Amino acid sequence: MGARQLYFISGSPPCWSVMLALEVKGLSYEGKRLDNSKREQKAPEFLRVNPRGQVPVLIEDDLTVCETHAILTFLDAAHETPGQPPLFGENPQATARCWQCISEVESNLRDQVGDISRPLFRSKGAEFAEQITGNAEKVRAELALLEARLEGQPFLAGETLSAADLIAYPLLMQLDRAGQREEAKEFDLAYPLNEHFPALAAWGSRIEALKGYDNAYPPHWK
Repeated sequence: MGARQLYFISGSPPCWSVMLALEVKGLSYEGKRLDNSKREQKAPEFLRVNPRGQVPVLIEDDLTVCETHAILTFLDAAHETPGQPPLFGENPQATARCWQCISEVESNLRDQVGDISRPLFRSKGAEFAEQITGNAEKVRAELALLEARLEGQPFLAGETLSAADLIAYPLLMQLDRAGQREEAKEFDLAYPLNEHFPALAAWGSRIEALKGYDNAYPPHWK
C-alpha cells in the first residue's frame, strides 16, 4: 500500500470529521495541510488533485476520494477495525439511524453554525447581527432536540459511536469556539455548552476521550 495522504485545512469541520475517523480506525496518514488564508486550496497544484478546490481529499493507493461523506464511507468499507462497530451501522436499523442523524445535522446545523461563526471569526458580529441572531435561534432549537436524544443514549445514533457523531462534533466545537469571541456575548449562543445542554456536553467528553483525539485536534487551535 502506498502512503495514505489527507489534504486538509486546520479547523475545517469536514476535515476534522475525517481526521477523527482515521484515528478511530487506527489508520496512519500523511497530513497535507493547506493554508486557507493564502487560498492554497485554489492553487493550480491542488486543483490538479481536486478541480473543485475543496477539502478534505483522501488519497489511498491510486484512489482519490473527495467529499466528507464519501471519504468516511470509503474508510468504513475498506478498513474493518477490530472491536469497533462500523461507523455506518452494523445492521439496517443502525444504518438508518446513523444516516437520519447525519441528514438532520447537515440540514439543520451545518449552514446555520457557519452563518454564526464566520462573521464572529472575522470580527463582523455587529455587521451581521441579524443573521447571527436568526441562526442562533434555529441552532438552539436543534441542540435541544439533540440534548433530548442524548439523555437516553450515549451517542447520536444509539449505543455506539457512529459517523453521525464524527460529523456533528466538529460543528459544535466550531460553534463553541465562536462563542468564546468577545462579540459573541451580544448573542444568545448557548455558550458554554455544559451550562445549557449537559447531555451534549457529556457526549462531547466521550468524543474527546477517543483514542487519537489529540492527533485530530486542529493544529492552529492548540
